[in-house]
Amino acid sequence: MADWSGRPAYLQVADDLRASILKGRFAAGSQLPSYGTLMKQYGVSITVVRSAIRELSNESLIRTHQGKGVFVSDPLPEMKHNDSGSQLTGKGERADGLRDEVADLKETVAVLQAQLINLYEITGHAYPPETIPAGWRTQAAEG
Repeated sequence: MADWSGRPAYLQVADDLRASILKGRFAAGSQLPSYGTLMKQYGVSITVVRSAIRELSNESLIRTHQGKGVFVSDPLPEMKHNDSGSQLTGKGERADGLRDEVADLKETVAVLQAQLINLYEITGHAYPPETIPAGWRTQAAEG
């Protein structure tokens, strides 16, 4: 199955398995073939199969259960279509949301750090310099 197209073999296997899942060949909740069967079916190594499974797991299409096998997610994630074909809803959106949350948390930490430094200064106590990460005192003074 995996050809010399320049696209990594694990992505080719993942693409084929994804298509099979989305077309209903593997129903929600059903078990995928064993790693050994997938290796023979696609003519690839265990490393390629593991990477393909990890790719589909990252997309929430499948769930792995140690010692039991790999199962199609039930329910399957919602789908949307775009110019490049079918994509899982939320993968990019989740990443964007997480980036926004991290930015918000960094901003909150900076504000809290500045408030803490100000409280120490108001009470006349020295802020313990060994607990101030590099650059925070200047950020607090500027903010």
